[in-house]
Amino acid sequence: MLVLVTGATGFLGRRVVPELLAHRHEVRCLVHTPGRERIFPPRSVDVHYGSVLDPNAVAAAFYDVEAVVHLVGAIRQQRGRTYDRINRQGVVNVLAAAKDAGVKHFIYVSVIGANSNPSYPYLYSKWRGEQAVVNSGLPYTILQPSVLFGPGDEFLNALAGLVRVFPLVPVVGSGRNRLQPAAAEDVARCIAYTVGRESLQSRTIELGGPHQLAYNEIVAIVARTMGKRRLRFHIPVWMMYPSTALMQWLLARPPVTTDQLRMLAIRSVADVGVVEEIFGFTPQPLEGNIDYVRSV
Repeated sequence: MLVLVTGATGFLGRRVVPELLAHRHEVRCLVHTPGRERIFPPRSVDVHYGSVLDPNAVAAAFYDVEAVVHLVGAIRQQRGRTYDRINRQGVVNVLAAAKDAGVKHFIYVSVIGANSNPSYPYLYSKWRGEQAVVNSGLPYTILQPSVLFGPGDEFLNALAGLVRVFPLVPVVGSGRNRLQPAAAEDVARCIAYTVGRESLQSRTIELGGPHQLAYNEIVAIVARTMGKRRLRFHIPVWMMYPSTALMQWLLARPPVTTDQLRMLAIRSVADVGVVEEIFGFTPQPLEGNIDYVRSV
């Protein structure tokens, strides 16, 4: 089966492509920045260049494609890359091309917590992307992972930087909000397993690791992994808004955004055991699998 992967060279995509190849699929990558496809072995994938915001470029990549794995998404807004343009309109453009090509399976990777409340712009944009998929008329599967970890991730590497620099690690809010960190390579494995499986079509599946952890517990795991003894101090969310808004205005890639502050209160957990039940393997726990944070 020929599978088109959008976002193939991103954090998750670079793990999805090898998994698809291991499942004996042919892979075509829609690559936004020429040259980034060099992370894959020569001649292992077919490459088309273009943006999901360019309907013509998207359509040109769809000849003979039977399935799509759509990974492109914006986790922070930048000039020309708003949540709505990337997380909704980008999905709409890819769906239109997929429908014209008669694609047999459309797999959309969203996020746990996607919802219809515009007060959470990122989650709202992902929900609108999901709605476009559900209403497209195409056979689909929506996968909603919790926060991802693995070498090169933004979440744990940023946290490890705080642990290394500060004897008292700052935590915004209570730190009791629960997450279910999932290894990026495990999520990639789930995605590859999903391609072409009729039993998983017309379903939305939440994905998480084996443990639901409070943010405070994640800080402690990172500190232990780095061999550091760290205490935490908690900053009320409301105190962070002015400085965060200023950073958004001054910096192209601020370390945190006001949207992310709003999402701190939203749980990002799936039912424990979903990966074992549906995909047939036990996902990796966070502790014991993040040695890469030691090099931060």
